Amino acid sequence: MARRGENTERLLLRIWIAVLITLSAAAGAAAQIWQRLGPEGGMVVSLATATGGRLFLGTADGHVFASEDGAGRWELRGRVDSRTDAVISRLVADPRELNRVYAAVWYQEPGKGGGVFRSEDSGRTWSQLGLPEEEVRALELASGQPDVLVAGTRSGVFRSRDTGRNWERISPAGDAELENVDSIAVDPGDSSIIYAGTFHLPWKTTDGGKTWNSVAAGLIDDSDIMSLRVDATNPSRVYLSACSGIYRSENQGGVWTKLQGIPYAARRTHQIVQDTRHPEILYAATTEGLWVTRDAGENWKRTTPKDWVVTGVVVLAGNEGAPGKVVLGTEGQGVLVSEDAGENFLGANAGFRHLVVKQLVADTWQDPRHLLLWTEQGVERIWESRDAGKSWAPMQLAAEGPGETLVLHPEMIQKIYASPWGWLAQLNSGQIWMWDANKGRWKEWKFALASGSTDPARGTRKGRRSAPRIALKVSGSSIALSRNAIYFAAREGVMRCSPGAACARMQAFGRSGLVDAIWASGDGQLLGVAADGKLRISVNAGADGVWRDLPAGITEVAWLDGWLRAGRLTLFLGTDNGLFASLDGGVRWMRRENGLPAGPIERWLRGDNILMVSLRQGGLYLSRDEGTSWTRLDEDAERGRAAGLAEVEPGVVIVGSQREGVLQLELGPGK
Repeated sequence: MARRGENTERLLLRIWIAVLITLSAAAGAAAQIWQRLGPEGGMVVSLATATGGRLFLGTADGHVFASEDGAGRWELRGRVDSRTDAVISRLVADPRELNRVYAAVWYQEPGKGGGVFRSEDSGRTWSQLGLPEEEVRALELASGQPDVLVAGTRSGVFRSRDTGRNWERISPAGDAELENVDSIAVDPGDSSIIYAGTFHLPWKTTDGGKTWNSVAAGLIDDSDIMSLRVDATNPSRVYLSACSGIYRSENQGGVWTKLQGIPYAARRTHQIVQDTRHPEILYAATTEGLWVTRDAGENWKRTTPKDWVVTGVVVLAGNEGAPGKVVLGTEGQGVLVSEDAGENFLGANAGFRHLVVKQLVADTWQDPRHLLLWTEQGVERIWESRDAGKSWAPMQLAAEGPGETLVLHPEMIQKIYASPWGWLAQLNSGQIWMWDANKGRWKEWKFALASGSTDPARGTRKGRRSAPRIALKVSGSSIALSRNAIYFAAREGVMRCSPGAACARMQAFGRSGLVDAIWASGDGQLLGVAADGKLRISVNAGADGVWRDLPAGITEVAWLDGWLRAGRLTLFLGTDNGLFASLDGGVRWMRRENGLPAGPIERWLRGDNILMVSLRQGGLYLSRDEGTSWTRLDEDAERGRAAGLAEVEPGVVIVGSQREGVLQLELGPGK
């Protein structure tokens, strides 16, 4: 009996310890603080205006931002859905209900549909109303009957008569002509008159969808109808935009006339918007800037730079007799505002930080607060911060060329690295360019292999002619750095190159085939190469090495890292089948789980007493015990695929997210 009581006490003690551990983990998670950083702006997919000068903004990952002061300042309100690939193609505010907003959504993953969503609290929370199997590309509210909504989807046209609670198909199911609907317009005086623009010409119904007729007279065949607009004061006049230009009809679509003021080259017109107080003024949002007409389409003028891709326009009512404020949404410049009817624009991105991050890297060799950020926002840019992400400036891309100054465009770059000698840019061509901080320019680092040489440190004997050199190009996307050298795979083998010296082929790795990952210790003595399903380890700077098996069941290695402590070599391996660790230099591998899923591991951070990884499908995980156990850090507001991790000071991590922009995470005290 005494032994049984002792066992019971031990069991209760274990349960109590487990409870304490759980509570401690919860307290640690609660201590985490997220903050949005990064340059202001981002890619705008849709814009909508509501009563009182309020604005709503939709993104390509389901986020909705709002402004209560006409684009003076933005705030993130919420996400329409839990998915991070929800493209908000259209936002519509209910004119009767102050806080009601509708969203047309389609998912980027093929075959997953989308739907119509509604918020009753100005975008903070959302619920799906219907059409979950449909990719909803267009949505309009009948201005004369606000209970009526009409949606255009990949399969046809749908209507709701009760603010979205119930939906009915009003176009023929399976009709090859009336599918791929890209735009919708509803007659303001008669909601049974509906226009539908498809990938193949426009259609019209005058009886609420019972019958449909093609209204293509005057249009160039096979025109993709991207936008439709019924004149607010004259419903007989209708405008449409197609891949062949902008057209106008004076008889409700009976015949179309191509408007001549706008060049054919501005062929992708996302939206046509009318200033309802000045109906002769219309704005065309195109892939080649904003075009304005002040005489109902007879003459057009572009008022923005040609390289602006304008995705949306709204007009806020101005003072009596004065044109309204024009607000633009763009792919590359975020939000812009004009106070003079579209003649001049200024940025209006305060509070709107939603860049798509392609890569984030910190200068771990000199100053981890020094960051480079590579963004995709319609136009790719590289930004620089010297204060851990609090402020940013565009990075200069001027480069030294043979007798001239070149420009490195971000599209030419494959990956950016921090090195002991400055930033490095690996180009798609296999070249490596180095940033010269003194000159403020990039210059090519020309690698060459001395024929017959295996070690650049040996040099050439006195009196002997220099051996011919072979120009080298980096193959693959894996580069490793030590304090004195760069390591990469070339066609000739795995190379070590020092600044100002020729390269040498490292004998330990022979002529390795497809190299997945390279790792080097800071002093260059420890080296690892994952290639052809094997791992080669050298502990003497590449003079020789041993081959190890990689973990079974993996087909892709994303990265390799390790450290030597008390004579023991610890290795970590990020793979398509999870995170693996070896405590004996690669002899035995163990999958690190205990809170970490076995999905594709992508990003890795070894920081101040922390390890952090991100998964390809999203998810950021932290370990404080060298990978034994893991805790997920990100929640809905911070989810998304990470494009870079950087610890700028102990316990403060900057995350570059492909969905959320730049985020700062304060981890709080460790347990």
